Amino acid sequence: MKDVKQIKVADIMSRSVVTVKIDASLDQIIKTLDEFKVHAVIVIGPEGEFMGVISHSDIVRALDKYGPKIFEMDAEDIMCPKPYTIEGEATLREAAAKMINHRVHRLLVLSKRTGKIVPVGVLSVTDIIRAVAVPS
Repeated sequence: MKDVKQIKVADIMSRSVVTVKIDASLDQIIKTLDEFKVHAVIVIGPEGEFMGVISHSDIVRALDKYGPKIFEMDAEDIMCPKPYTIEGEATLREAAAKMINHRVHRLLVLSKRTGKIVPVGVLSVTDIIRAVAVPS
């Protein structure tokens, strides 16, 4: 088994970040989730800066809270503006502890580029399991 103290988040995170613009409609969000076969999309602002995240659970919660009015809302209204995040240089042990403490299945990996915080990847529980369990 690999040593999780040595593996960095950036080494195993998914780098294919699926995004929607902050003014995306619910229809656009659902189509994007389906097209890319992901459970969450990252919401970005006009200059590509990080704004929030929308997961399947966020949509269900918004539907429960707002009913049919959800279809008049956009990404900004539905998103979670402060999801749990981590830096690429963190270890898998730190990531796993954060996931356990906050009871989440994924962390958004952010980086500061040209003065803006931008999404660079996503780390899921599955990524950690694969990294630790699969022989190199």
